[in-house]
Formats: sequence, C-alpha cells, structure tokens
Amino acid sequence: MTSQAPAGDPDDQDVPPPPVARGRDRAFWVGVFVIFGILAVLLSLFTFTDAALFRGRYIVTTYVPDAGGIRRGDPVQMRGVNIGRVQRFRISHDQVGVRLEIEGEYKVPADSKVMLKSAGIVGGTVADIIPGVSDKMLRQGDTIPGESETSLSEITSRISTQVETVLNRLDTLLDKPMIDNLHSSSAELNKLMKETSATVAEQRRALRDITASLQKSSASVEKLTNAPEWNRSLKRVDSITTQAEDVTKRLQAVGTTLEKSSQSVQLVLGRVDRGEGTLGKLTKDDKLYDRLSEAAANMNQASVNLGKLADDIRKDPKRYLSLKVF
Repeated sequence: MTSQAPAGDPDDQDVPPPPVARGRDRAFWVGVFVIFGILAVLLSLFTFTDAALFRGRYIVTTYVPDAGGIRRGDPVQMRGVNIGRVQRFRISHDQVGVRLEIEGEYKVPADSKVMLKSAGIVGGTVADIIPGVSDKMLRQGDTIPGESETSLSEITSRISTQVETVLNRLDTLLDKPMIDNLHSSSAELNKLMKETSATVAEQRRALRDITASLQKSSASVEKLTNAPEWNRSLKRVDSITTQAEDVTKRLQAVGTTLEKSSQSVQLVLGRVDRGEGTLGKLTKDDKLYDRLSEAAANMNQASVNLGKLADDIRKDPKRYLSLKVF
C-alpha cells in the first residue's frame, strides 16, 4: 500500500503545469509553412518549366504570316491522325508564332513542315504536319517551317471579285451598238446559210449528173473492152511488144559485139602505138618508112616505064618482035 503525500504538501504546490496550448500553436504554424513551401515549389515548377513535360509531351513552334483563324486547342494532325493541339500564340509585327503541343509517342522528322488549313466546310482550322524524310526527329523547343492555306472566305472573295470583273466586261461588251451589230450579223449569217444551202443543192444535182455520166462512160468502156476488136488490138500490141523485146535483145547483142570490136581496135592501136608489128615499126622506124617510100617511088617509075614500053610496042611492034620463017 503506497503512501500518498498529503494534499497540503508545499513541494507539490510549487511545480508549474505543462504548456499544452503553446505546443499546439507551433505544430499548426509548421504545417502552414510546409503547405506554403509545397505550393511555392509547385508554382515555381509550373512557372519556370512547361507543364507539357509532366504529361509526356513536347513543344515545337512554327511561324506563319497569317494564322488563318486558328484557335487555341485546335488539333494538330499528321497524316489525318490527331497527335496534339495548338497551345498558344505569339504575335509579332510581321508574323505569328504558333506553339504546338505534340504527344511524346509521335515522332516528327526534323525536315517536316506545317500547313494551317481549313478542317471542312463548317469551319475550324487544323495544323497539319507534312512529314519529311529526315532521320533526325523534332525535340522540345525546335522550330518547324509553316505556311497558311488560302481560306475559304478569301477564295470566295477572290471568286466574287473575278465574277464582278467578268460581269463588268460583259456589261461593257453587250452594249446597244454591239447588240445591233449582233442582230445584223445574225441576219447576214441567216442569209449566208440560205445561199449555202442553195449552193449545196445545186452541187448535189451536178454531182448526180456527173455520176450518171460516169456510169454511162463505164458502161461504154465495158462494152469496148468486151468487143473482139479490143481483144485483137491487145494481141497485136502484145506481138509488137514481143518483137520490140527481140529487137532490143538483138541491139544489145550488136552493142556487145561493137564493144568487143572497139576493144580489139584499141588493142591493135595500142600495139601500133608501142611499135609492135609491121605497122608499129612503120610508125616508129623512120628509115624503114623512107625505104618503103623509095620502093613505092621505084615501083611507080617502073609502072610508068612499062606503060611507055607497051605504048611503043603497040605503035611499032616490028621493032621489038622479029618473025622468021624457015
């Protein structure tokens, strides 16, 4: 059995009670500072870093002269597949920078380009990435070239301007003098068509007459070719042709003979020119020629003498003939 100190012990009355409320206040303020510290760290992360990195995405930027009405949150597509979204814009004095947030699972070649085009007739714009062929892929913070497609409103405005220009030209072209000229030209054309129709009808009649005449001529030619006189004439022509062919062959043979004779004469003349044979020697040897000339002169003189002797014998035969009778 434990003994208890008397209630009126003066030592127990001097001990102060523990500070319970002060310890609770300290824990509260420590919790508040920890929460503010976490919030500050998170705010710093979101301020100095990009939230896309925490979602497994990367940011690329493209610059175009005109954004073409694209809005924040519009899709980014590649080959018809949504691979990201338009995050924000940065407008300068001559171009617009468009930040594209792309899912990390989709790799885009570095030589790709962006085309901002209309999503359809109902409206909307899409950032369409036209992929390149490079092995190097885009990374966080890279820049990709871009261009804007002509919008439907711009095309409509351009078409309306062209239509208005055409209508103005038509209005200028179709004035009253021009219409009067067209009416007169139409009347003249109608008249010309009638004259042409009459001319064609006349030409048809002439062609029918020519056709009938040709038919008659062909019938006459057919009768002529079937007549016996025609056959006899053809046979005569054939015989004359055959005789002409024979004469041609004979002339060819004569020509061949003459050619051979000419060759022989040329051969003889060649031998004479070279001094071969008697004639050649006569043409080349001057002494022989002189001797032959002298012999010919002697023969001529002898023939003259014989002639004189014959004349003397006829005049006075007794002088040369003596007859004695025994």
